[in-house]
Amino acid sequence: MAAGFTLLLAKIVALAVWLGELAVAVFVALWGWIRDAACWPFEQVMKIALKAVGALDLSGLESYASAAGNLPGEILNILQLVGAGTCIGIIVAAITVRLLLQLIPFTRLGS
Repeated sequence: MAAGFTLLLAKIVALAVWLGELAVAVFVALWGWIRDAACWPFEQVMKIALKAVGALDLSGLESYASAAGNLPGEILNILQLVGAGTCIGIIVAAITVRLLLQLIPFTRLGS
């Protein structure tokens, strides 16, 4: 009789362990689904942005890049001495970071 209770108790414990593992698996699956549901719209917006940037025609900017070659050598030398290229790079990077940070939710785009 005691062996029967031990066997029954073992089956109940095994069932409880299986139900616990099932609950954990269901929670992990739901968590993954919720995470994917939250990331999917962001991914779609980034795909649209990537296609929009890829569709930009930047060939007109080449004419401005070649315009620096028309400047006299003295002016180019002074611009290099004062660090105009580095300054422009820093300013462009700062503006880019500012625009990217404004895409964070719950921040105003005008701030």
